Amino acid sequence: MDPQVQKRTLGLTRAKILIISLTAFFLLVLAAGAQVTYIILKYDRIYAGVYINNTCVSGLKYDELKDYLEKNYSEKAAQSSITLKADKVSEAFSFSDIGVSYKTEDTAAAAYNIGREGNIFERLYEIAVTRLDGINLQMPVIFDKKKIEEHVNSLYDKTLVMVKEPDLFVYSDSVQVRTGHHGENIDKVKTCGFIEDAVKQCRGGVIDIPVIITSPGRINVDDYLSKINRDVADASVKIENNSVKVIPQVVGRSIDKSSLVAIADEIEKSENKQITLPVIFNQPKVTTEDVYRNLFKDNLASAVTQFYTGNQNDINRAGNIRLAVDKINGKILAPGEVFSFNDVVGPRTADGGYTEAYTYVMGKVVPGVGGGICQVSSTLYNAALFSDMDIVERTNHMFTIAYVPLGRDAAVSYGQVDFKFRNSTRWPVKIEGWVSKDNKIYFNLKGTNETPGKTVEITHKTVKTIDFATKYIDDPTLDEGKEEVKQKGGPGYIVDTYKIVKLDGKVISEGKIHTSNYKPLDKEIKRGTKKLHAAVNTQTAPPVPAKQTPGVDDAGNPPAKSAQ
Repeated sequence: MDPQVQKRTLGLTRAKILIISLTAFFLLVLAAGAQVTYIILKYDRIYAGVYINNTCVSGLKYDELKDYLEKNYSEKAAQSSITLKADKVSEAFSFSDIGVSYKTEDTAAAAYNIGREGNIFERLYEIAVTRLDGINLQMPVIFDKKKIEEHVNSLYDKTLVMVKEPDLFVYSDSVQVRTGHHGENIDKVKTCGFIEDAVKQCRGGVIDIPVIITSPGRINVDDYLSKINRDVADASVKIENNSVKVIPQVVGRSIDKSSLVAIADEIEKSENKQITLPVIFNQPKVTTEDVYRNLFKDNLASAVTQFYTGNQNDINRAGNIRLAVDKINGKILAPGEVFSFNDVVGPRTADGGYTEAYTYVMGKVVPGVGGGICQVSSTLYNAALFSDMDIVERTNHMFTIAYVPLGRDAAVSYGQVDFKFRNSTRWPVKIEGWVSKDNKIYFNLKGTNETPGKTVEITHKTVKTIDFATKYIDDPTLDEGKEEVKQKGGPGYIVDTYKIVKLDGKVISEGKIHTSNYKPLDKEIKRGTKKLHAAVNTQTAPPVPAKQTPGVDDAGNPPAKSAQ
């Protein structure tokens, strides 16, 4: 036989042997694997790698696991309790108090079913993964969360210490600061979590609850300074609706910032400490009691003038005077407030009760509603002069008047000419005005005289006298050759007025306060131009009302304006 052929034949035989061997080995392994798989799947205990609440339960039979869980959870829970301890206080309760119960059978079934559900491959895969990675089942537990919260709230209330911030106490004669103290409490959410974890593990005993410490804030020095430091202020007054409202005094306080900073740094090291701060108190010079005691206690000045009621014109004039005085009586002026005659008295109209009386208008004596009012303003002007008030606005009459000396009158005309003065004292001033039964106008300025030794003197100097002119007016109703005085004349004057202020008899100020220019009032005479005839008409003309002579009634104001 050919050796080469024999060699090839031998090679084929060896390959077949190898294939057959491998096949036999594979079949052997497969048979062994099938046997192992059968053994694994027929295993009647808990597979390896199964845990319940981190405890390994592998190798236990189902009934053994149930007994184990019942003993270590349900039975144990019936005898278990928890004590919450936070520093020196505690809160205890049993598992039954919070309604704890465990689902042991469900848990045992879940553990036993691992690797026993699905097809062969799924089961083998789950068994293998469980062995390698492990599965930790959590025991289902039932408890009353509200009951847990009640016990936690009880512990919270026992531990709670409210933090106390530093306090500043300001009294009438001292200022004190009290340091605060720290606060204590527990975290209720975390405490509930601790309890739930213990219940899930069926672990009773003492649970230490951390106490949270809350420190009080630091003293705010700038805030304290703003509350302590304040300026001293005297008691004062303000006028509301013509009534006096007293504003109480303010005691001044002050403390040095560097001193307060040093004190704050020192006392913050201790709790519940109170000290008196070195505050300086500044007392006011005028208190509320001083205001009430001095309010309107002095008569600063008075003035009086006389008027007459001999005829209907004077009676009307007197009525106008009374109306105006009543408007002014009781008026209160705050310190620095300006009195305006026209603002206080208001319009002089027939609707307001005023009647016609003679007044000066454009160089003549004519009737006008509100005539006589200027005597009221002039009387009040004299009271203001002698009380040393600041005169803001004053105008003399166009012609002379007789009820006050020249240079001491004050004309008024609503909407045109006003009389104003300012309360230049530091206290309220009340104007008292009335008309007596004997036809006199009185004004008192009531206030507080802080310089009782002060006196005011008013003097006058006539700079010039101006003669009046006489005018004749032809009257065809008057017989020729007869004359009748229609308006009495009066001279004009230029008068300087001076004020001298003395304190305890010594002059402290003096000077001219104003110049008054009074125009002369022309004398008017009616001259008859009626020719006489043989037959004389005996009917006489109606009598002409007598005019009040210049220097008796109120004078006028500048041309085209009337003064009452």
